[in-house]
Amino acid sequence: QRRVEALESKVASLPDARQIDERIKANLPPPVDPTQPPTFKDLALPIPDVDTIVSTARTTWALVEVFAEIKLMLWMLLDRRYHMGWLTRLAAIGLVIAFMLSYLWVPFGGYDNFVSRMIGQAGDLVLGLILFMVLMFETRRYKEWRKGRS
Repeated sequence: QRRVEALESKVASLPDARQIDERIKANLPPPVDPTQPPTFKDLALPIPDVDTIVSTARTTWALVEVFAEIKLMLWMLLDRRYHMGWLTRLAAIGLVIAFMLSYLWVPFGGYDNFVSRMIGQAGDLVLGLILFMVLMFETRRYKEWRKGRS
């Protein structure tokens, strides 16, 4: 009997569904006439504050991140306590030599015309990218090594 009375009192204290429905309908904008062309005056554009813009610019500006990685890469190369992996050393030396002698092994690199120079430049670009990626993977290892030493 007590359970039933408690349940009835809780059901009686619930708000009326019609009142909730009326409040929701009162807060809704009027319906749009589909025959009218759309207007932009009803659009509300969120304008971010300055702090959000600055923090987004700092996190997405790739040039600053690339320079920071290059700086860390130089520290890695000059740090006598850190020992790079042999595979990385050999790959870096081999890629630098291949980069310097690319005019010998790149197809049509020995000719002196516009197309052969463009092919040679593309080959140098690919070698530079591969060298940068190899050193970036080693830089990640260097970061972890520095964290472990702190």
